[in-house]
Amino acid sequence: MTYDTVQLESEAPSERAEAIHRVLEDLDLPDGRLSRYDLERVSLAVAARRDLFEDLIVDDRESRWWLLLFRNPAYEVKLLTWEDDQSSDWHDHGGSSGAFAVTNGVLLERHRSEDHVSVVSGHFGVGQFGTFGPDYVHDIMHEAGKPAVSIHVYSPPLSGLTFYDRTGFGFVAKEFIPEETRGTQRTTPTDHVHSIA
Repeated sequence: MTYDTVQLESEAPSERAEAIHRVLEDLDLPDGRLSRYDLERVSLAVAARRDLFEDLIVDDRESRWWLLLFRNPAYEVKLLTWEDDQSSDWHDHGGSSGAFAVTNGVLLERHRSEDHVSVVSGHFGVGQFGTFGPDYVHDIMHEAGKPAVSIHVYSPPLSGLTFYDRTGFGFVAKEFIPEETRGTQRTTPTDHVHSIA
């Protein structure tokens, strides 16, 4: 798969971003929206290469932290950390499908069940992963590790997240936050997003 270099972006240092790009090129992914199987492949391939991101991790006890490792028109890869009591809150992914793989610690995921009212829970430790489709609503929270670390992949790249209240009648949408707005609510500056050569 080939893309114009101006369409490949990362917040990681240039040489690291290029190495991540090479790992992803070796997967020989199809063009367009990735399947859950391909999202799983991407998350596990990047998670297996801790040397490419481990020194980039920020352990922020005050607020959730993430870093864009790679983005092209079809998908994006993010590095996330989780500390005590940190949670994503109930949200969907704006129509994107996704996958996540844990590289340190343990995460607890709760997701909306098929009846749209009850909740299913699961624990994810190092080497474990989850995938989801475009209508998935979930909440991920820290369970163990200082910090817990995970690789997340979304296809297409996130446009924003809709956040939900859980009520006795099911999940009720309360707010859509565009991705560019969410980026300003974190500790990592986003003004150094660059193209990958």
